[in-house]
Amino acid sequence: MNQTARAFARLRSLIERELPGAAPFLPGASERELDRLATETGLVLPAELCALLSVSAGQDDPDQLNGPLNYQHFLTIDEIIEMHRMLTDVVGDLATPVEQPSWFRWTVWSESWLPFLAFQGDCYFLDLDPGDRGTAGQVVSRPNVPDLDEPKAPSLTAFLARAADLVEAGHVEIEESTFVIPELS
Repeated sequence: MNQTARAFARLRSLIERELPGAAPFLPGASERELDRLATETGLVLPAELCALLSVSAGQDDPDQLNGPLNYQHFLTIDEIIEMHRMLTDVVGDLATPVEQPSWFRWTVWSESWLPFLAFQGDCYFLDLDPGDRGTAGQVVSRPNVPDLDEPKAPSLTAFLARAADLVEAGHVEIEESTFVIPELS
């Protein structure tokens, strides 16, 4: 099991134990599904995302109510494709370059951003083409009305491990079947 899968297994165990009302996790994605995600988004998928989706291809949450991390649920392959397409089509034209050096290259939305957690327009995404100060694959929280802060973690593995660390250390509140983690907001 690689580091991403281990970090996710730790976090998933905490979610399943502490948040019994959370939507169930789906089985892992097949190579064919991962290929479809790459084709539909036009992106080369990071190995960390492939590792996560190979363990669990999101959550079975048709009503999208109160996901386990700051109300956001782990997106399915179809939800990642749809959210990426929608944000690229609807707000991608609003993106303007950011003066460098910065964590990001663009404001509002970039085709190189790949969401993996979401709730009502808010999302956490992987930035696959960061600014001069950023790192490829950094995790960023994007509110529905974007005002981007610095990245939450330099990688997906670091984000999952940090979330698990904060839950284990008690730096969370549980509200409506979600871990509210201010440090990751």
